[in-house]
Amino acid sequence: MKKISVIICCYNTEKYVEKCINSILNQTYQNIEIIIVEDHSTDNTKEKLLTYKSNPKVRILMNEQNKGLSYSRNRALEIATGDYIGYIDSDDYVEPTYYERLMQSIQDNHSEVAICGIKVVDEDGNLDHINPCYQNNAGILSFIDNGLAASACNKLFQKEAISKYPFSVGKVNEDIAVVIPTLMNACKVSYANDTYYYYVQRNHSIQNSSFSEKRFDIFYGVDLTLERIKNHCEYMQAKEALVFNQLIVLLLYVIPKEPNFWKRNQILKKYNKLIQKYHIENNSLLNKYLESQTGKSGMYVRFLIKCTIQKWNMLENIMIAFYRFLKSHKKSVIPNVIRIEDLVKCAKKQQQLPEKISITAVIPNYNYEKFLYQRFYSVLNQNVKIKEIVILDDCSTDYSRNVIDEIVTQISPYITIKKIYNKQNSGSAFRQWQKGLKEASGDYVWIAEADDYCQSNMIENLTKPLEKNSDVIISYCDTAFINTNGYITYKSIIPEIDIMKTGHWNCNYVIDGIKEYEHYSFLNCTIANVSSCIFRKGDYDTILEQAGTYKQAGDWFFYVYLMHMGKVAFCNKTLNYYREHGNNVSSITKKEAHMQEIKSIHQYFKANYGLNEDQEKHIHERYEFLKIVWDLEKKVDYDKKIDT
Repeated sequence: MKKISVIICCYNTEKYVEKCINSILNQTYQNIEIIIVEDHSTDNTKEKLLTYKSNPKVRILMNEQNKGLSYSRNRALEIATGDYIGYIDSDDYVEPTYYERLMQSIQDNHSEVAICGIKVVDEDGNLDHINPCYQNNAGILSFIDNGLAASACNKLFQKEAISKYPFSVGKVNEDIAVVIPTLMNACKVSYANDTYYYYVQRNHSIQNSSFSEKRFDIFYGVDLTLERIKNHCEYMQAKEALVFNQLIVLLLYVIPKEPNFWKRNQILKKYNKLIQKYHIENNSLLNKYLESQTGKSGMYVRFLIKCTIQKWNMLENIMIAFYRFLKSHKKSVIPNVIRIEDLVKCAKKQQQLPEKISITAVIPNYNYEKFLYQRFYSVLNQNVKIKEIVILDDCSTDYSRNVIDEIVTQISPYITIKKIYNKQNSGSAFRQWQKGLKEASGDYVWIAEADDYCQSNMIENLTKPLEKNSDVIISYCDTAFINTNGYITYKSIIPEIDIMKTGHWNCNYVIDGIKEYEHYSFLNCTIANVSSCIFRKGDYDTILEQAGTYKQAGDWFFYVYLMHMGKVAFCNKTLNYYREHGNNVSSITKKEAHMQEIKSIHQYFKANYGLNEDQEKHIHERYEFLKIVWDLEKKVDYDKKIDT
């Protein structure tokens, strides 16, 4: 059995160090030595460590004065006798099978380094978020194109590989110039997807403290890293990833946190001088990021980058100050950071609410790991009772199921929740809707798609007309559109759905569903997003099977079917937020296919519900408009009468 040397460097972590050390002593992998370096702490860390002095697996070194993390790691590495080296920060901890899993990954894949994901937790152990530290099908860039790539702590290194590069004494962010070159110059790096490193986010740690001049050491670290990997075939891609994740992120997310205007101005002046040689205007990752930013936030980050390139320090600082002011006075729809304890708190609140109308929330998920906390929060935070939650996962390839397992375990004592995992991908959102409907026991169903979220009073507003009109089949509200980062791109969908400029959606209403179809929904889909509505439970298998034959417009097909079964209620408030992922209709081929679907649905409407001459006139006017805006003039002839 190969030997592992685990290096723990301690400085003023008396509150955490015992949990850290015990998590190593309790490993299922037995051939481990623990080398602890005490870096002249000013609290009781030293006294805590001395209690482990008699343990045969533990070796303790005491620095006579504070030398810093790099010196301590180098000192420990010199005396390490293991074949493999692991690093653990003294305020973090790991799972009992942590090193067994990492070693198994190395052996199975014949690799020199094994990596795992990171669970970021608070000081009480509550999960903040999961960082998988890996991207599928991206080669070595899978391991370096993320903000935590430089950490030495979620990795197990072959000693010979990690010993090539000493840690830079006297520098912070010391990991980067050791870890990244080791990864890129290793023969093979493997990923263990069945274990995690627990990173404790402390309120007063270096990462969470105010901006210090020492943070500029990252420029030294990046330069040294680039020197050490300059001969690698993927040097340019690695350079872009390093500059974006280590240097540009410093500008976008760290420097603006400095509250003092004049101190921040000096920081920006130095930063803008140091960043010039990296020519960030040509960084493809930055340009991709800027393309994803829309609205006011997009204008802000683009202006920030322009000021940096031009070295307009004061103008840049004024913009940051203005943006900080706006953010401090902006009421957020949903918290930016949601923890498991927040979900538990909401679930307990849900448990106490009286049930007026029986509603099942169905959450279909596929690869939306990063949005699941927001979605569960917006469901559990409703101020009316949700009878139950049905969470469906359609064989996600990310870490969705890990997140779902964690959430379900914590909230299930307080709310009824069913967890359903497909054994193979269904290939259709509508098959997931069908499955959710079969599992639902509520009178009404809310298909709350996993990447969307909503206001806490959405369901309250949707159920109000149901209390007065028992024949309402579907109730929905106005929707805003957001991008992948949560920024609002459209504040209301009404201008997009009210094609005939009727003003129909300018106020709340309850209307006979057939009239809704005849006057409005015959022309286009007037319900922007399924997450914005609740509808009466029923056996919709046949119609959903038919809806599944459409790639773009199946939901419209389904809504019109519902409209012919009862009344429709609408709430004029923007309470739902639909997330766009940049995969909307774009190519001519997709536009042609979408147009064919629209025509096919109109043919179905005519055959089953009827279309009069006035409706057909509006439909063909719509076709003419789409031909122009989708540039389909010469592609398809849509001027013919709709055939039955």
